[in-house]
Amino acid sequence: MTTPKLDTKPKEQPRYLALVILFVFFYTAALSISASIRAHTPNTVVDAGYALPFIGWLIGILACEKAVRVRLPNRDPWIFPIIASLAGWGILTIWRLSPSLGLKQLAWFLVGSVLVILGLGVRDLVPLLKRYKYIWLVLGLLLIALTFFVGVNPAGAGPKLWLHIFGIYVQPSEPLKLLMIIYLAAFFADQIRPNIPLLNAILPTLLLTGLAGLLLVGQRDLGTAALFVCIYGLMLTITTHRRRFLWLIPLAALVAGLVGYFVYDVIRVRVDIWLNPWLNPSGAGYQLIQAKIAVAAGGLTGTGPGLGSPQSVPVAVSDFIFTAIAEETGLLGIAAFMLLILLLTMRSLNIAQSAKTSFGRYLAFGLSTYIALQTFFIIGGNLGLFPLTGVTLPFVSYGGSSLVTNLLAAMLLMRVSTEKATNPLPLKSRQPYHWVAAGFLAILMVIMLASANFAFFQQEKLLNRAENPRWAVYDRYSPRGEIVSQSGEPLVTTIGSPGSYSRQTTYPPLSNTLGYAIGLYGQTGIEQSLYSVLRGYAGVDYNDLWWHELLYNQPPAGLDVKLNLSQSLQAKADQLLGDEKGAVVLLNAHTGEIYALASHPNFDANTLEDDWETMMQSEDAPLLNRTVQAEYPIGTLAAIPALSAFWSGQQDIYSPPEVSSKLDTACYQAMLGEEYNLNPLKFGCEAGTTSVLDNVDAASLVDSFYNFGLFSAPQVVMEVGTPAEMPTTEAYMSFFNTAEQTGVSPLQMALVAAAISNDGITPAPKLVNSYKSPTGEWIAYDHASTEQQAIPVQMSQALRDLFRSSSYALWYQSGHAQLENDGILTWYMGGTTSDWHGTPLAIAVAIENNNPALAQQIGTQLLTGVGNR
Repeated sequence: MTTPKLDTKPKEQPRYLALVILFVFFYTAALSISASIRAHTPNTVVDAGYALPFIGWLIGILACEKAVRVRLPNRDPWIFPIIASLAGWGILTIWRLSPSLGLKQLAWFLVGSVLVILGLGVRDLVPLLKRYKYIWLVLGLLLIALTFFVGVNPAGAGPKLWLHIFGIYVQPSEPLKLLMIIYLAAFFADQIRPNIPLLNAILPTLLLTGLAGLLLVGQRDLGTAALFVCIYGLMLTITTHRRRFLWLIPLAALVAGLVGYFVYDVIRVRVDIWLNPWLNPSGAGYQLIQAKIAVAAGGLTGTGPGLGSPQSVPVAVSDFIFTAIAEETGLLGIAAFMLLILLLTMRSLNIAQSAKTSFGRYLAFGLSTYIALQTFFIIGGNLGLFPLTGVTLPFVSYGGSSLVTNLLAAMLLMRVSTEKATNPLPLKSRQPYHWVAAGFLAILMVIMLASANFAFFQQEKLLNRAENPRWAVYDRYSPRGEIVSQSGEPLVTTIGSPGSYSRQTTYPPLSNTLGYAIGLYGQTGIEQSLYSVLRGYAGVDYNDLWWHELLYNQPPAGLDVKLNLSQSLQAKADQLLGDEKGAVVLLNAHTGEIYALASHPNFDANTLEDDWETMMQSEDAPLLNRTVQAEYPIGTLAAIPALSAFWSGQQDIYSPPEVSSKLDTACYQAMLGEEYNLNPLKFGCEAGTTSVLDNVDAASLVDSFYNFGLFSAPQVVMEVGTPAEMPTTEAYMSFFNTAEQTGVSPLQMALVAAAISNDGITPAPKLVNSYKSPTGEWIAYDHASTEQQAIPVQMSQALRDLFRSSSYALWYQSGHAQLENDGILTWYMGGTTSDWHGTPLAIAVAIENNNPALAQQIGTQLLTGVGNR
């Protein structure tokens, strides 16, 4: 009987690499036309610059593939294609974020490829590594130790973790990871045997791993130190078959975290950010918040290569490169990326179980855990699952030392995969590998669930947050709608061309109301409150919106908005107010249409980027919209809600109480020029107001303030100030005693005036008139608020009679209040009477100075300038 002859011919390897090359090619092609797509150019323009990273990557990959095919014909067929795809994906992503850094990463990749080819040519490389394990480890520790003396940081600040050698920055902690794994694998292969006490077997490794960890902690490279602890715990689990060592990892993490939190500021900051990044969204929490927003922006399918805004996340080329991939490829891209990592990890664990020698087994296992754990550390940190560690994403993140180390690790995996054991490992020896594999799979599932949470369930919430700057990118490529006055004059327009669009305010004094839209500083005013309309999200066809977002990752062109503001009345109000600090609000007393909103001092939205620091440091608060955001004390204007409270118990007969005729300086100045009806209440005399307040009870006064809307923010399409808080029953008397200090805005007082002129009905304030549909027709804007009956009709007539002007068919009340800086605030509010034959009007004027004559002039000229007397 003859023995059959064994087939020693190498098996034909599947051509997975061809699929990888196609993927990287099409990704390169998509990036090369992304700028043209974004700019909506009629003829597609190809950015040939992306050919360089693709060609460089392809040369390195094909050279390595040839060496691998010749030297390792029986290698694992999956390892090299996966490594090639991850490296290509990483180089292109870095190039897309920063071509200069992408060029450096490509150079490091080619260096790594050369080292891989040289390593494949070394005979007996694996036994050689095992034989000189102490030399490799000591070399790595010495390099780390050198950073204490001659270490540098390429950024010029921060931990000095690099060595500067011949103009090249090298981070010793990266090769130390590989050297430590080689040492542990070699030591355990020699020492973990029956009849040797466990402590004797692991004590040397414990001491040396602890020494390496202390050196790293001393250098504040805490991420690498944590990685070492985890790798060591998993190596102990595999080599001793003791599952209890798995619990060392969370226990060590907990102890190290507690100690580090109180010892190292950097750990304390990272833990605080991890627990709640929203506490400081523009400071320490900014990076993590932007990372979550980037994942949300990717959604299911991503924005498309080159069409996202991953630069919004600081350090996107390195620590947060995962978020760049997530934003531009979406949840599907995340799933594909994690599948590659899972395949690489599981194939590496399979190589470990099939290895011919103990050293090869432990080496392959150590390398697989190194790649998997480092991936989970950095992605988990990006998603907020763990505190940030600062390690790189294997094969993908920017960093030459990391990339070269990863490539050498992959080369060792392939070499070990060619030397397979004749007989499989016993079941007991395979179980620890299964425990670790199950743990890795569970972590991967958690990462996918967290990604899905941001990409779906929290997507709208995250994208609508003020911290999301992507609207500024949209504005550069897709024009916002115009903002025009009631008669059609442009107030804000878009100028420029796709890629360089910008906003121009044609009437700068109105900037406090119109607002600004600047990527660095955010949005305010109408630009912010009507963003969905101006940006083209509201009122457009869903299919059109979907098509634009699919092709360009941009909304369509925005819709024009018409305001009720009259540019002539607005200019008149600004002219009259002049250099005085204060505000003017003029509105239609019947419809609530707002005709003028003058806030002084103001700013120019066109030059705000240049003037920002000056504006922020100015004590005059020019960025504050005083018409709706100022909280001025109501002062002696409290006489009107007090009169309303006094009359609330009367029927049909409305006569004021007897008031003191004592004059103060401010009300005396207000009386000058009035020929008759020198009513102390009309001119805001403090004694007169006090007389009315003395005749009402606290509960009636609170009800009157409430009925006039002074405890609620006006429902106007704009950010308004915080209204005074309505007191509880127990606090009525406290409010009564300080009623004149109640904070109100000029718009609130203008609405009080409107109620008096409009037979007791407070109209809903309407700043927006309509918006232009995509078909070109103007559609009335739907205002959420409705009119309210504040006081009875007869009471409003009594108030108009009491405060009637001696010269015009108007009524008005002057007033004043004490400001916090001990200055005097001058009030004026008024409106038209029932015998007015024009547009019914109401006005409120506030001047941060004792100037009742100017306040009366502004009120009279604006009220009489519309319609007839």
